Amino acid sequence: MNSKVMRVGIIGGTGIYDFGDSAIKIETGYGNVDVFYSKKGEIETFFLPRHGRGHGIPPHKINYKANIQALKNCKVERIIALSTVGSMRKEIKPGSIFIPSDFIDFTKRKATFFDDDVIHVDMSQPFCEEVRHAIIKSAKKIVEVFEGVYLATEGPRLETKAEIMMFSKFAHVVGMTLVPEVILAREKGICYASLCLVSNMAAGLQKELPADEIVSIYSKKKDMMLKIIKNAIKEIPKERKCGCGEAAIKGKIG
Repeated sequence: MNSKVMRVGIIGGTGIYDFGDSAIKIETGYGNVDVFYSKKGEIETFFLPRHGRGHGIPPHKINYKANIQALKNCKVERIIALSTVGSMRKEIKPGSIFIPSDFIDFTKRKATFFDDDVIHVDMSQPFCEEVRHAIIKSAKKIVEVFEGVYLATEGPRLETKAEIMMFSKFAHVVGMTLVPEVILAREKGICYASLCLVSNMAAGLQKELPADEIVSIYSKKKDMMLKIIKNAIKEIPKERKCGCGEAAIKGKIG
């Protein structure tokens, strides 16, 4: 009997634009998306660079619906999403690994596929615990891991000191791309968890926030991030028992 092939989507953030062997153009009702495919044993990976290969798409203009739909069309069941974040806590230093357990949405983006259906997807536990635990287990073998709340802002500007002062009362890190990815993935029944690299201290916690600092930290930590991803994929259970796949079904009214 043939074992089931596990399909994992990797959404790359700042600094990671290559993770696959062959390029595939996926057509969706929201636009075409380039995905990079590779297979090792019983694991197929589909890598999608969130900002494009040359990092030419700012966070507020990313076609999030097309990206998630493209991975759904590839029959991906799990997603590991990479991103950079700013720390709002002094103990979480630049270079640290942060794995969100919850999020707060301060974006203005439309975050649903359900424009015409009455479906309220439960986000009590927004991240797949099976994928989260796989990432945590993999990361802890290499580095200290921080967990907590990710606060999503619209971008592309960075936050003010006053905003960070307010946000820090409720969240640990701030970023621009987690939302609406996590919501759209849940609506499509795809397990989703995030692996974040802390690139800087947020406004007011360091003197200034130069944009090249984000790229610089990723160039130093890229190999570590790739190692965590590869090991995390091996830790994900082949059979899903998390319930993420039924979220939209359970949320339908009428």
